[in-house]
Amino acid sequence: MFVEGGKIKLIIGPMFSGKSTMLTDTVRKFVYKGMKTVLVNFAADKRYDKEGKLVTHEQVKSNALSCYQLQDNFIELMKYDVIGIDEGQFFPDLVEVSETLCRNGKIVVVSALSGNFKMEPFDNVSKLISKADKIKLLKAYCYFCHKRAGFSLRTVRNDKEILIGAADMYRPVCKACYYKNNLIESEKKEEEKKENEMNIN
Repeated sequence: MFVEGGKIKLIIGPMFSGKSTMLTDTVRKFVYKGMKTVLVNFAADKRYDKEGKLVTHEQVKSNALSCYQLQDNFIELMKYDVIGIDEGQFFPDLVEVSETLCRNGKIVVVSALSGNFKMEPFDNVSKLISKADKIKLLKAYCYFCHKRAGFSLRTVRNDKEILIGAADMYRPVCKACYYKNNLIESEKKEEEKKENEMNIN
């Protein structure tokens, strides 16, 4: 079954590219059309607000449902015409719930990272790309050279794929500056240098 009008819109990009701002702006436009809208925030994301509100890096706050899995609020989400999901990469059931909402005639707008700190895709975001009606790729400005940036550089030593943080842990970077400043790449080079020195001796 598919109810006409259902759509999935995906906003992707690196850290600090304005994804959450575009998400809230996009959803707000539907309010002006008289449609019922709701925003959803990942419950563990308390970088800027402890009460579960959706907060952009510019400190603009919006009321939002807060959960760890979208399925937990599915009945509530079905009451709305437009559902805006922020930080989509954190939700394990992102694809299934987005598709189900879409098939029920809902407009689903998702903002998510285009890749992790290793320049690798998030599995759920990649799967949603093939189901999206519209995809918007955003870019930031490189922290180091100020050119357009399409990648997220982690500035702390931690290999976890999911590590929630802001400017204290991440920088938006271009590809050249990513490789110049990447901690993992630097450590690899240091190890290779040590191995070469040992081989010479």
